[in-house]
Amino acid sequence: MTRRNGIILALCLAVAIGGYLLVGKPGMGDLPMKDRQAGLMEKIRTDPGALTQAETLSRLEATVVERPEDPQPHYFIGEILRAQGRTSDAARAYQSALRRDNEFMPALLALGEQAMRYIYSRLPEDDPRRERFAPMIEALGIGDAASEPRPEAPEPADTQ
Repeated sequence: MTRRNGIILALCLAVAIGGYLLVGKPGMGDLPMKDRQAGLMEKIRTDPGALTQAETLSRLEATVVERPEDPQPHYFIGEILRAQGRTSDAARAYQSALRRDNEFMPALLALGEQAMRYIYSRLPEDDPRRERFAPMIEALGIGDAASEPRPEAPEPADTQ
């Protein structure tokens, strides 16, 4: 190794260590999931409005494990995914809620709304059926059907 390469290596090493000390959290080890979830529960108890979407999803996923037969966490996971524009993933979460309770009305309505929007967005502009779909979508109270973005196609329900 030449002297020049040694200096470059030492400089890179110094920058990396300095960056870690400034940005990283030396002395703070990784937390087990159980401890992270306990921290989220404390945050929910003290300041629920400060939860990020990622933290909320993490807590909902833990709830799915804790209460495997409860459709509600699956439904709320679907709501978050739909808000992120991940309609196929949201549809799968709603379907998962319905596998726990096939009459769980919020999931049925969410899937129905997605289906109506999907069909509406695929109809040609001059198709007379658009006139029938627009009022139904607007009656759901979620905006103008014509201004909605085209959702991705939901995949068929699996049989799990």
